[in-house]
Amino acid sequence: MDNKQKLIQWLQETSFREITLLVDFLVTAFIGYLYINQLINATPEQLASMTWLSTLLLEVIVYSIVLMVVSYVVLAMISDDELSKPMDVREKQINLVGYKYSAIILQVGVVLGIVQYNLDVQGFAFMPQSIPHLPLHVLLVAFLLAELAHYGVQLYKGRTGDIYE
Repeated sequence: MDNKQKLIQWLQETSFREITLLVDFLVTAFIGYLYINQLINATPEQLASMTWLSTLLLEVIVYSIVLMVVSYVVLAMISDDELSKPMDVREKQINLVGYKYSAIILQVGVVLGIVQYNLDVQGFAFMPQSIPHLPLHVLLVAFLLAELAHYGVQLYKGRTGDIYE
């Protein structure tokens, strides 16, 4: 059995909602990778520049919209009208569990962003080299991690079936 046949067999065995979650997870991971890669490779001058930061944030937003729309259109074309079908009770429960973990990560990220902002305002720094606009980066990374957790938990719970644990 070659790779193409294995892929076709996997697609036939996997539910459409699971494929949709996997695509959303991969798109979010790719966007997170692009964002972190840009931050790591940025010069101190770029990190301090609001123009560069605005361009980076606009890039993240545009990639998010374009990739999500393209993936949704492609998935809608290959589905058998599964997108219009309502979720069953099990899928709703799995979705709620995903939201629970996502909300926890997002709340921690917001608190860390607020704490970091207050530390910056008071001139206290943990690191020898300060990163300008760090609270904004903390919030964006928390948002991306929350999205990854939301999709990842749904994939895991859907695959293993331990919804209530």
